[in-house]
Formats: sequence, C-alpha cells, structure tokens
Amino acid sequence: MSDYRILEQQFREALDLKRPPVAVSFLNEPPAGVEKFDGTEPSGCSFWRLAAQGRAFYTVPSDHYNCPVGSYRHKIELPADRARELPEILGTISNLGYFKMEEVPDIPVLKETPKFIVYAPLSKTPVDPDRARHGHERRMHRQSRLHQH
Repeated sequence: MSDYRILEQQFREALDLKRPPVAVSFLNEPPAGVEKFDGTEPSGCSFWRLAAQGRAFYTVPSDHYNCPVGSYRHKIELPADRARELPEILGTISNLGYFKMEEVPDIPVLKETPKFIVYAPLSKTPVDPDRARHGHERRMHRQSRLHQH
C-alpha cells in the first residue's frame, strides 16, 4: 500500500486544504480492524465530514438511505417506502438551480452497488482508496443541508 500520509500532505500544501482529503473505498468484504459506522446521518456528505474530522469507518448500503442522491450515485436501491424521495429531492435541487433535470442522466453512478464503503482521512486509510476527495467546508455543509430535505 502507498504511503498516503505523504500524499495527503502534498495535497494539503498544493491545494491549501484546511481539512484532510478523504479516502473512499468500495469493498466486497468488511475491512479488518475498521469500525462499522454506528448511528444515522442525514446525508452521504456527512460521512465525508466525519472522515475529514479524523474518523476511519465503514458503512453498509442501508446507512445511505437518508440520502437519496448519494444512494443513487452509489447505485444503492432505496427501500420501496422511500423510493419517491429521489425524484422529489432531484426536483428540489433542480428548482434551486444546481442543475437541470435533463442533466440527471449525466450524474456519475457506480457500476455496481458496493457492499461496504470505507471512509477515512487519506493519511489514515486502512485500504487503498478508490477515490480521494476534498471539499470546501461551506460547500460540503450546504450539500449536507440540501440532502436533509
């Protein structure tokens, strides 16, 4: 595995990041030695926030049900009683001017539903990440608030 501590430091310096970039990994088996997320969060963005604060943990698909857009992007099918939430939130976000409804098919979606998703600060990732992301704190917070509705 690469030395992600060095890579994180390089990202933080080059991009002037106030928070660490977050590593995200999609796995078929739970990662050894990593805590399973316990609780509920209002959105997928909340998992990034927790990881940016220093936590390393993994989630399962049902942990993402509170975020219809995040579930959509992760190819996680919402339960039947919550399936209507995706078109509702997409309509709200579109009405706020974030995108047009005809752009929805262009939203990146995973090819397969992950069984386990690991979130961690890049420097502390317990497995090689599939993605690393950083976000401006205000933008991430705004996204989290949007997903709560």
